[in-house]
Amino acid sequence: MAKAEASVEELVAMIERGELRLPEMQRRYVWRSTRVRDLLDSLYRGYPSGAILLWETDETVPLQDFAIEQQKSPYQSARLLLDGQQRLTSLSAVIRGEKVNVRGRKKPVELLFNLDHPDQVSLVTQVNAYGDHEDDDLIDD
Repeated sequence: MAKAEASVEELVAMIERGELRLPEMQRRYVWRSTRVRDLLDSLYRGYPSGAILLWETDETVPLQDFAIEQQKSPYQSARLLLDGQQRLTSLSAVIRGEKVNVRGRKKPVELLFNLDHPDQVSLVTQVNAYGDHEDDDLIDD
């Protein structure tokens, strides 16, 4: 097993270009807005964010789509994402300002991150017709 280092920007670009694919065995995107917020806060503070596990193979593996837009590649990439899908999907959506596809619906990851006051990271809170706060509904209807 080889170890390589890549920046968040490089990994997000690999997803966007279709160079990094998602095997069918992966679960769907399930992170709530609070998890995305906490990941951004950890990265900003320089905390470890865990390893990303890629599998380079020439085998034909059943694939699924990421929950974010990805260029269609005419060939199957040899790089498959085995661990880190939730983190990379979240980061890609935030960095690219893209909505996440959740159960067939496009939903935004709405966060406020004040670089002048990073301790005040917050979610964009929405109030529904019943007056209930919907601040943690990235995936739930």
